[in-house]
Amino acid sequence: MKRTLIPFLIFNQTCIASVTLSKNSIIYQGTLNEPDNKKIEELISKNKKIDTLVITSGGGPINLGIELAELIQKNSLRVKIDKFCFSSCANYILLSGRPTEISKGAVIGWHGDASSARWRNSDIDAMVANLQSEQRKQKWAELRAHYDAVIEQLSTREKAFYQKVGVDHTLLTYGFTDHIVEQAKTNKARGWSYSPQALMSFGVKNITFNDWQPRSPANFPLVIIDSVK
Repeated sequence: MKRTLIPFLIFNQTCIASVTLSKNSIIYQGTLNEPDNKKIEELISKNKKIDTLVITSGGGPINLGIELAELIQKNSLRVKIDKFCFSSCANYILLSGRPTEISKGAVIGWHGDASSARWRNSDIDAMVANLQSEQRKQKWAELRAHYDAVIEQLSTREKAFYQKVGVDHTLLTYGFTDHIVEQAKTNKARGWSYSPQALMSFGVKNITFNDWQPRSPANFPLVIIDSVK
């Protein structure tokens, strides 16, 4: 599997996001975004009985994923994943619940860490395409330096988060191991998923699995990693 070079870790399984309240649970569906993160924070501040976040998400910007994860930790919320959690959702939200409960049929997947979310040279080429030669070169270099610095900052924050939760950061990159890359190419996989045993080998201790096992849906193929060597 070649590292995905995109601006942030996201898959739009549910593009339109929404946040609703059901008894003592916040229901978050869709792409992680700043307005809904703030709405969650406001709901928690106004209702001390809220104890659970139920999330279905294909991911979103790395900073917002970590910020929501830290909000969950700060308020000792349970996290429930009934359907789908991929990318930034799996990277950060999954590890933050006290505990996180995964329903039996849920799809959980990963496809890289913060350093995998690098702006491509071709992305920057498109940004400066309308400029003249010397101006284009100067602006291209400025943008390259800026985006590289952004990724460096995100990588530092991400690693600090993993150190805090006591999980091996390799969880986010093990799918780039050669034999898994070959499986991904063969199966045209979008990413990978881990068995409960594999997750625990990385130091994941906060999950209640409820007979959950990883699966690879036909419309969203994933490489299943049963054990970590």
